[in-house]
This record gives sequence, structure tokens and C-alpha cells, in this order.
Amino acid sequence: MDKMKKKLNIENHIIEIAADVFEEKGFAGARMQQIADQAKINKSLLHYYFRSKEKLFEKSFIIIANRIFAKLGQAFNFSGSISEKITNFLENSQYILWKNRNFLILFINELNQNEELLKKLMDEINMSQELNIFLSQLKEEQEKGILRNDVEPIVLLVNIISLSVFPYVGKPIISQIVEQLNYDYEDYLEIHKKQIAQFIINSIKNPDYKD
Repeated sequence: MDKMKKKLNIENHIIEIAADVFEEKGFAGARMQQIADQAKINKSLLHYYFRSKEKLFEKSFIIIANRIFAKLGQAFNFSGSISEKITNFLENSQYILWKNRNFLILFINELNQNEELLKKLMDEINMSQELNIFLSQLKEEQEKGILRNDVEPIVLLVNIISLSVFPYVGKPIISQIVEQLNYDYEDYLEIHKKQIAQFIINSIKNPDYKD
């Protein structure tokens, strides 16, 4: 095996191990020593291949993103109502965002500046089948009168994404607002996690519908 191939094999092995640790612990909770131990290499060698935890996370992210979106796709791919699917999706997404909340702003900035990383991410992720099933069911529930007829699918999806992500990426703004109202930012996020699904569901339910 030539040196270049061996180096790539070691790098790929480290990235796979790191993805497992980042997924389990989140960015803030992951430790380079733990990654080195699980990869069965010493920490100095880990830093030789990846200068920092940020660089290693960036390399691992495509793997992590695929796993995340596979899990989120599963949230839509089960026999439940639109309300149940929204709740399931948000419980999964908020758990993931919560674990990586201390890295999220840095990562969003990286995506904005790194078009190649963003393109690779979008090429890897395809949830069109799950989303089409969701949108078809949304229309059915509107026709049955369960949901309001004026709910636009694209607006609903963007609202779900926005309400999920903004409290984390908008931390500098949100933290200032909640502090003025005598809340701690971390406490606010806990409340947000618990109430976001019901907030969205209440906004789309037809108040005149009777079971």
C-alpha cells in the first residue's frame, strides 16, 4: 500500500469514528482524546491529520448530516397524522440542534462561505420522497377539513425549519431578548423544545373540525 493510500485510509477511519462521537456527544461534548482513543491512535497523530476539532467536525459533517436527515426522513415516513408527523420531526430535530447548539452558528457561517461544502451536502441529501408523501397527506387532511384550507405547504415547511433553527443560530439576538424578560437562554431553549410542535400544530388546525 503506498503512503498516500495509507494516509487516506487513516483519515477516513478517523472521520468515521469522529462522526460517531460527534453524533452521540454533539460538538461541545465531543473530546479529541475520546476520538483518538476510539480510533486507536494517539492524540498527537489525530492533530497531525486534523489541526482542530472544528476541522475534524467539518470533515465529518457530511456523514453526520446524512445520518441526521435519514432520521428526520423517518419522522415523516410512518403511519400517523400530519400533527403526529410534525411532532415526531420536531422532537428529533430539536434534540439534534440542542446537542450541537454551541457549534451551529459557526457551522452555518462555514456553509455560507464554503459553496463546495454546501453543494456536497445538498447532493448527498434527498428527502423528496418523504416530503412528497407529507405534502400529499397535508392536502388530504385539508380536504377532510382537519386542517385549514389556507395553509400553504411551502410556507408551512419553511416555518417549521425557521422556528426549529433560528433560536439556535440567532443566539446573539435571542439571548439578549430573553435576558430582558428575566429568562436564561438555556432555560428558554428547554421551553422552546417543548412548545414548538404544539405552536405549529395549533396554527394549521381547523378550529371548526370535529372528530
